[in-house]
Amino acid sequence: MIKVTVLYNLPPGTDEDAFVRWRTTEHHAANIARPGVVRADFCRVLGTPRVGLDRPASDAPPYRFVTESWWPTYEAFLASWEDPDEQARLVPAVARIADALFLVSEELQSYVAPS
Repeated sequence: MIKVTVLYNLPPGTDEDAFVRWRTTEHHAANIARPGVVRADFCRVLGTPRVGLDRPASDAPPYRFVTESWWPTYEAFLASWEDPDEQARLVPAVARIADALFLVSEELQSYVAPS
C-alpha cells in the first residue's frame, strides 16, 4: 500500500470550524472519489505524547491537522495524483492550508488487532 500523509496548519485568521466543515464534506468526498483511493482519513492533532524522560509532552504540536490517503500501488497513486484534473482540484485546496508537509510512504508492515 502507498500512503500520502499531509501534515499542516491553517493560515492565520482562518475559521477552523468552517474549514473542518468543508474538509469533512466537500473535500473528503472529492478525496475518496479519486481513482484508486482505498482509504482516506482526516485528523485533528491534539498534542504530542511524552517519549522518555528527555522529551516532554506538548499541547502545542508543530501541525494542527493530518490527512492520509491510501492507494494499492505506487503506480495507482501516480496515475491518480499526477492527473491534470486532480492537480487542478488540489491546487486551490492546498491554498487553504499553511505549512504543508507532503509525504509519500510505502507500507512495509501493518497490524490490525483481532476483534
